[in-house]
Amino acid sequence: MTDYATRVRVNWELAARRMRAARTRHRPIDGRRAAFLIAAGIVLVVAVSVLFDARAITWARTLPPSVHGVFNWITQWGQSGWLLIPSAIIVIVVMLGDWRRVSRASAAAWFEIATFAAVLFVVVAATGLATDVVKPIVGRFRPDYVAQGAYAFAPFSFGGYSNYSFPSGHATTAAAVAVMAVFVPGVVSVPIVVAAALVAVSRVIVGVHFPGDVVGGALIGLGVGYLILRAMTEAGIVYAVRRGRLRHRFGALRRLRDRGGRLAELFPALWVALSPPLPRAPIPPQDPR
Repeated sequence: MTDYATRVRVNWELAARRMRAARTRHRPIDGRRAAFLIAAGIVLVVAVSVLFDARAITWARTLPPSVHGVFNWITQWGQSGWLLIPSAIIVIVVMLGDWRRVSRASAAAWFEIATFAAVLFVVVAATGLATDVVKPIVGRFRPDYVAQGAYAFAPFSFGGYSNYSFPSGHATTAAAVAVMAVFVPGVVSVPIVVAAALVAVSRVIVGVHFPGDVVGGALIGLGVGYLILRAMTEAGIVYAVRRGRLRHRFGALRRLRDRGGRLAELFPALWVALSPPLPRAPIPPQDPR
């Protein structure tokens, strides 16, 4: 156990040095622009709620059971657990590795994977916390608990599930993950953005959220995701600004991919790095004479 604790300490110190070396200049947020975007977001949520909330729920209830079945399956992918648990496991596993046993290219690639997993964990956890704070404050009734129409509220009631409609937590998580995915290579980002949109729409179709809840959740996810992404960029973690544009920092992974498909080396390298510490050679007894 002591040897694994040493690995964690060494890996943490190495990660800290790399992050300090990659740190960039802090850029202050434009307060006026932020205030305008927040105000525009509030107006958009109110407009969507007034125009579509009551109609959308009535429409969703007319859909055939087969459609509800498909979207009941889709909506499960908006739960945060299936993102939080694997990303935490990846970080822990990489931190327990002895990366002196493998090539520098493989070690650097696994460091990039672990940092991306760590940022994903922070983004999903932070957006989930944001929705958990807003939900009981707003206290909007969910569609399947509404008896007074589409606009029933009980602010600060902390009444549990029935009062936690705004914002949609699934839409918040999906939008935040989509923000991260936009700056990953396009072959990855497009399916994730499409999946995020389907998860958001599914919340209305399965009848547990109004369109206003979904739009509000998506805006919160985009906002929180952007702020975290901005902080990570300034810290030099996962993202960096190159030629005036935000780019991902997957140089080691890209080099392995370009060198004849050497990405296949990653899992054997992980196995070697995680192998138990070598037994220490016994100290020969000293001659008492």
